[in-house]
Amino acid sequence: MKYYSDILKLIGRTPLVRINKSNPYSNVLMLAKLEKYNPSGSVKDRIAISMIEEAEKAGILTHEKVIIEPSSGNTGIGLSLVCAAKGYPLEIVMPETMSVERRKIMTAYGAKITLTPGKKGMDGTQDYVEEIVKKNPEKYFFLNQYANENNPLAHYRYTAEEIIEDTDGEIDVFVAGLGTSGTLMGVSRRLKEHNPNIKIIAVEPEAEAPIQGLKSLKTSYIPEIYDETRIDEKVYVSIEDAAHASRMLALQEGIFTGISSGAALHVAIETVEKMESGTLVVLLPDGGEKYISNPIYAPEKCLECTRRCKIKTLWDDQYIKSISEWWENKE
Repeated sequence: MKYYSDILKLIGRTPLVRINKSNPYSNVLMLAKLEKYNPSGSVKDRIAISMIEEAEKAGILTHEKVIIEPSSGNTGIGLSLVCAAKGYPLEIVMPETMSVERRKIMTAYGAKITLTPGKKGMDGTQDYVEEIVKKNPEKYFFLNQYANENNPLAHYRYTAEEIIEDTDGEIDVFVAGLGTSGTLMGVSRRLKEHNPNIKIIAVEPEAEAPIQGLKSLKTSYIPEIYDETRIDEKVYVSIEDAAHASRMLALQEGIFTGISSGAALHVAIETVEKMESGTLVVLLPDGGEKYISNPIYAPEKCLECTRRCKIKTLWDDQYIKSISEWWENKE
């Protein structure tokens, strides 16, 4: 019989898929690493299991403590899955502005959710957790993804190795979004060991652009694990460009992702335009299922994308108007 001993064994080994219609430059091979195929649906499964299992090995995490972590969503979901499988109690603290789908998924896994004021963003959740842990050190175990070296270590050991293996080592550019910075820090370190000439590009939102999953270092706390020397170039993306690229991925490639993936794809397309040849790998951190309540996939926006990109569908204005009625129905 062929089977896995538990769900955690499915974390990692995500596929590389060629981007075709959305890459207008045939001289460059653009490959997307689809992290949506991790069991809870995002790249954050990797750091969730890494941080917890390394704490177990060190003997500092026991089942008597409540694991607590601030999260905009994906880390919280990944931790919820891992904690459910391992039997740990978990509390996730997140801004009230995050999509409701994320809260529902974490609740399904058994996590307790505490909401903080949206105007304070992720920095507000970080402050809240640090304060509550300081008051109750015997009760809580704070993983602290922003300072935990086992965050980038997961990507150094596995994500980067998968990329090197699946491209036969033939990679020229790596593009990924900047959130906790763990993905970029870990992958860049390993890729540069493999070939110092590989270019590492970080994708950041514009200072006032609320792109879920990405972090503007201009306006928020800088993660302790972040090392700017590991990045060759930073590119800033507007929420409009990120949302359009997300819709384009779904409508042209059949790849349904979140908005931070759209931001990364937008930068990848801009980058291949400047390349004469070679291979670019762009990491797409999650799927789009958690963003249905977000207006980026509103019918009228998708119709606009089909016209802008000349994508054939059976849609017209009357049809889009008719489906908008049930699309907006909250029941």
